[in-house]
Amino acid sequence: HARLQQIQRQLPEVADLIARSLKAGHALPATLKMVADEMPEPVCTEFRQVADEIHYGLGLPPALQRLAQRVPVDDLRFLVIAVLIQRDTGGNLAELMQNMSHLIRERLKLLGRIKALSAEGLLSGWILFLLPIGMALLLYFVNPGYLGRLVDDSFGRMMLGIAAIQMLLGGVWMRHIVQIRV
Repeated sequence: HARLQQIQRQLPEVADLIARSLKAGHALPATLKMVADEMPEPVCTEFRQVADEIHYGLGLPPALQRLAQRVPVDDLRFLVIAVLIQRDTGGNLAELMQNMSHLIRERLKLLGRIKALSAEGLLSGWILFLLPIGMALLLYFVNPGYLGRLVDDSFGRMMLGIAAIQMLLGGVWMRHIVQIRV
């Protein structure tokens, strides 16, 4: 999982390198070899395998498709699909790679903001969940007889059970709210 996240973070630089190399006049297979040689781990290993597969005769489209299957990162799949579509339809691949780089960077920024905001919501949920428990413990230590009536009475125990169930449902609901998928 950490490896895939690192590949995700390296993709904008990969797209920039591909764009620069194509603008310099290199062919796409040579550009992919350049990515394998110049980029750090772990993305260089994956692109080295693509370059080797092309070199040994697999062909560019199947090698890129295998890359997209090997590395389950959405942005990489988008990049591969964009290259394959552009290869069939024509157009400026260097400009497409620059746009992909910008798009991936903006998406990573958005994911970072969402992660920060959802962490804030998760912390609020934990505080709301733990606050009644903390207050009950505080009341117990300050005045043990105050909560004793609630625990000793059958109606009080039923109210405590209902409150516990509502707190658990609220915790599950808050957890569901702060899980955002982009």
